Amino acid sequence: MAVMRGITCKLTETTLQRLRQEARAAGRIVAALVRERVEAPSEASGRSVFAVSSDLAGSVAGSRKAATNKRRRFGRA
Repeated sequence: MAVMRGITCKLTETTLQRLRQEARAAGRIVAALVRERVEAPSEASGRSVFAVSSDLAGSVAGSRKAATNKRRRFGRA
């Protein structure tokens, strides 16, 4: 089984409500619906979002603590 890693995704309230309603109707969780759509081939290219962007995935060195202001986020003193 593949290791699952979490991400944060910003959605409009309308989109989130639509996903919640669809998940409820299907007896599934929102994360499963999102995962299914990210991994599904797109109509345009026949490749999934994951396949198209997998070369961009990686890790970044630095603090695990989230940047909370512009000064820290952009390394300004």
